[in-house]
Order: sequence, then structure tokens, then C-alpha cells
Amino acid sequence: MAVEEAHEIHTVKDTGTLQDIPDDVTLRRKVPVREQLHPAQRVSIDFDEAHNQELLDTISYNFPIKIFTDGSKLDGGEVGSAAVVYLPNGNKVRLKTKLGRTTSVFIAELTAIESALLWLTRSKWRDNAIIASDSLSSLKALQDRNNPEPTVFSIHSALKNLRQNHDQHVRFTWVKAHCGIEGNELADQAAKEAATQRTATCNNEFPISFAKHVIRLRTHQKWQEEYVLESQNSQIAKWFATIDEINPIKEFRKQVAVSFEMTQILTGHGYHKSYLHRFKITDDPLCPCDDSSIQDIMHLLRHCPIFGGARHDHEMTCNNLKINPYKINELLTKSEPTTTFTQLIKTIVNRLKNINKT
Repeated sequence: MAVEEAHEIHTVKDTGTLQDIPDDVTLRRKVPVREQLHPAQRVSIDFDEAHNQELLDTISYNFPIKIFTDGSKLDGGEVGSAAVVYLPNGNKVRLKTKLGRTTSVFIAELTAIESALLWLTRSKWRDNAIIASDSLSSLKALQDRNNPEPTVFSIHSALKNLRQNHDQHVRFTWVKAHCGIEGNELADQAAKEAATQRTATCNNEFPISFAKHVIRLRTHQKWQEEYVLESQNSQIAKWFATIDEINPIKEFRKQVAVSFEMTQILTGHGYHKSYLHRFKITDDPLCPCDDSSIQDIMHLLRHCPIFGGARHDHEMTCNNLKINPYKINELLTKSEPTTTFTQLIKTIVNRLKNINKT
């Protein structure tokens, strides 16, 4: 499956399309080096930090145009970006963009900054501007002069154009989200409104990270289906119903040494009569505790009165901690039930051979 997954990812990079995604939604590719700005033309970007409205007012005092940007991805998958422009005359301009569902929040945040700069390029206002964003990752991406991400490239190009053609300078600042900064709250609201607009989406591309996520989910689903199909009657499936439940066994092995007893309990291979009867080693699969119950692993662990003492200690420990005594993923959360479970299975396996001889 790992080979198939790697092949699918390579195919996406080669063709620019992804299975189950419409053909008009294509892979978001990096800007080739030959198309990027010459290093001498690239803009160096730095940013301030504002944790409250008072500090932001101080930083932005000499900037007549103040712009707040934000991106949002709703629980339903809708994505939007927005910029709120505060003009010198007191008016506000709201720029909203609805984006495709495959767009990440990171790209939505960058798109909001891009929209603000393109608006500045087209507008009649030629005052210097400050752009405030609560996305630290976006601002750090803009600091990288060699970043080949298409939106970052577009932002650098817009900044170069503003400086060369309009002598207009833009300053950036990071603002703390949801701390009472008015412009940031308005931008957040506008981004959510943009996500739910009944309009055509822009930026119908998906990043390679989205493709990897989808492909890995698909691989995981195939793996789960094969696991369920092949382990329907196995003891392992009784302990771990899904692949996700198996993963914590690595942690279990760190806490509990792999032992003969543990292996027998988890795999269902051992001295219990239901297993021995399969190979005609015993005449019947019945437990001598009542000569009517099938002597399998779960009977021995949970019901057989022969091991009532060890079981009682384990169950009482688990009941006090309010966890399931026979759910390994829950046992891992505490050291005491892990210890009593280990003692219980050792008692069962070490005594079982002699019990069944009689």
C-alpha cells in the first residue's frame, strides 16, 4: 500500500489532477525560478507585533490607510478570505473572496493580503498603508524572498509595483487574534461571510499537501477494509476493532514487556481448550469450571471462576479509575491497571496447562 500511495502522489505531481476532484481544480504548482523576480527586485519584508489595540494604534499612527486581513475555513469545508480597508476619510472598504474547498487556511490568509495589495494598486489612494494580519505563518512566508508559492510571489510583485510605480510603501504587522482589536474582528467576520457567499469560487487549485492527505485517507480506508475482512474471526480483532485502535499497541509495548503470556492472550494461541480442540488435541472445547462454557480467552479473562481472585483485583482497580478493564487502549492511560492486567494474564496462562490436564 505504501508503494501504491507513493505512485498516486507522483501521478498527481505529474498530471496536476487528483482522483475524485473535478478536472478544473488543478494542482497548485510552485513558480518556476525562471519566472520569479530577479533577486535585486525582490522586496524584503519585516513586520511588527501588536498584542492589543493601543499598541497597534501606536505602530500605525503614521499610516493613513489601515488594512486588516483574515482567512477562514468553516466546519462544512467552505473557505473565504477578506480584507477590511480603513480609508483616511473614515470610510471602510470590505474586500471578500470565496475560495475553493481545497484551499487551506494558510492560502486563504495569503489571498486576503494579496487582495489588499491589488486593491491598493487599482485605487486612487496613494498614501502609505499598513496591513495587519493575525497569521504569523503567512507573514513569515512573506519574509522569505525566495518563496516560490504563487500567492507569495504575487504579493512580492504587487509590493514591487507599488514602490516603483506609485512610490507607495506598505508596512506589515502581526496582531493577536480575538483580543478586542476592532479591525481584526471585522476582517474575521467578513472572511466567514465570504466563505458562505453564493458566488463562484476563486483559486480553484489544491496544494500537494491536500492531495497527500486525501490519498493517505484513501489508503487508510483500504487498509481498514482489508483488516476487517481478514481478521473477522481472529482474537486480535476482539481486542482491536479498527486499525486506529492497533496503533497504541506500540505505547503498550513500551510499558509492558512482550512476554509469552501477553502474546498468547492477544493472539488467542495457547493452552485454552477452544484452541486445542481446533487441532483435536482435546475431546471438547469446554472449560472444567462448569463443563458447559467454551474455554476461550474472553471466558478465562472475564468469567471463569477459577481465576476470580486475580480478576477481582484487576476489575476493582479499573472500577476505581473508571476505565474498562478489558479495553487495552484505556488500560494504557494508567500504570496501575496495566500492572493488574499483566498479573491476571500471567496467572491464567501459567495455571491453565495444569488445569486442563485434569
